[in-house]
Amino acid sequence: MSIKWKFATHTELNDIVGFKDNDIEKFGENPAKSIVREAIQNSCDALDIQNDQKQVNVVIKTGSVKKLDLPNFSDIEDHIKSCINKENDEAENDEIQRHINVFSEDSYTYLEISDYNTTGMAEKPFQSLTQGIFKSTKATSGSQGSKGVGKAAYYASSYLRTMLISTRNEEGNRYRGAAKISNHLCPYSENTQLNYKGFYGDLTKKENNEIPALFQREEMGTSVFVIGFWELPNFKTDVIEEVLRNYWFAIAKEQLVVTVENETLDSLNIGVYMEHYFPNYRDYRTGGRQNPRAYYDVYKKGTIYTKDIANIGSCTLWLHKNDGYNLGAVARFRQTKMLIFKENDLDAGFAGVFLCDNDVGNTFLKNIENDAHDVWNPKLNRNVTALAEITIKEIKEFIRENYVRYSGFGNQSSFSIDTLDNLFSFSGGNAKTTSKNKDKDRNKIIVEPKENTRDRLIIKHSFKAIQKNGMYVYNLTFESGRTVRNQKFKISIGTDSSKDVINIKNSEIGNFKDNVIELDVKKGKNIINNIELDSPYLVAPSISSLNK
Repeated sequence: MSIKWKFATHTELNDIVGFKDNDIEKFGENPAKSIVREAIQNSCDALDIQNDQKQVNVVIKTGSVKKLDLPNFSDIEDHIKSCINKENDEAENDEIQRHINVFSEDSYTYLEISDYNTTGMAEKPFQSLTQGIFKSTKATSGSQGSKGVGKAAYYASSYLRTMLISTRNEEGNRYRGAAKISNHLCPYSENTQLNYKGFYGDLTKKENNEIPALFQREEMGTSVFVIGFWELPNFKTDVIEEVLRNYWFAIAKEQLVVTVENETLDSLNIGVYMEHYFPNYRDYRTGGRQNPRAYYDVYKKGTIYTKDIANIGSCTLWLHKNDGYNLGAVARFRQTKMLIFKENDLDAGFAGVFLCDNDVGNTFLKNIENDAHDVWNPKLNRNVTALAEITIKEIKEFIRENYVRYSGFGNQSSFSIDTLDNLFSFSGGNAKTTSKNKDKDRNKIIVEPKENTRDRLIIKHSFKAIQKNGMYVYNLTFESGRTVRNQKFKISIGTDSSKDVINIKNSEIGNFKDNVIELDVKKGKNIINNIELDSPYLVAPSISSLNK
């Protein structure tokens, strides 16, 4: 029997869904990142442990398929055209027309993401992937994509708003397509309103000869095809970069091999790929310019610490020092070894990797993870909020204690301004390193004021950290070019690429609220002692003036 598209009849009891879907638009902002994170995490979750498989293989490639090789599939074009409606606003119809404009006469571009050494999908997970909304069925409770919303990444990447899944497990093969467009008039019956979700095929098992050749599977595993793939100018490069950003750890630990358009990334060559695609260490905490190079180096070269942490068991921390590590961050991972997030726990010149790699801890952390898998937040799961707050606190303490030990700062109660300048760049101003004796004095900062500095509010500044009762307070010294009363300043921590707000808890002089302090400034040297910041860790503060 020939496969056809089927859309349920829309009734007044159904939701009205537009073409400009929020989830699809969100994932469409960075299609390479969305596809890589969603597709590979699903594959890692499906490792065939029962058959003693140790490593997931993922193949990502693009191609073209003739419409004649997909019987009746092109009917989806008529349904998309029917989504244009005079009752839509202009932006909605423009978005629909943008998709229609890409339709071609005889073929479709496609993106294929196939995995091997995996279990494939039984009927329930297969139904969830094609049909579920905020519903996902995974084999283990610690599976990454537990809420099932990431499939919007596939729809966002298709000008047909479709995905097609071919899977094989121990029961046999299944093959089905799904589309997510909008409520629309049936293109073949003017008086019939159709639902926004359509299906190409069903949930039943298929013989391989019932499936078009391109989509047949002989091995267990799953292939997801984005039919009508939006062509991206730097797709291969973008995908490899995102694989490195998100899955370098899984590859390095021999849990994952990824092939992108005939280039294979594995544990033997990932270091070469890392150096090629990320030749320096400059990193950003979030966004499309994140750089994994420092964290890969930390894993390969760093000092290792372990500890049992409440509710999640044994965890491992790697720490390493390099002047090129600008962010001072620790990258967080759990069992799948996909990057979850980075946090500025350290100071510039240091980086770390945190891993919870056991079943109990993996499940617990997954339960306080958001849909995008980029934060651990105890408040996301009220059933474990109190326990999770203890866990997160212990993770931070584990990092802080070993950072102090690793850096050597635990052996002294205060740090001179020069020491802080050299190690953490706690000073600011018009500073540059002189070329004379550069190798000998490369850490020595010499301030050379410019002609206009006499009118500047802050010419240069520095902080001195003092340890008191296990906490840190900071003495601020700055030089001003003029006298100003009731001037407000903002305190931040981090680096130029990633400034974070930190609140002020106490100060010997001045009025403060949140991260702003108000001071009377005198021309020349100003000293403010005993500034307490809302952090138990040694941080790298900086100060900037706010316009009055």
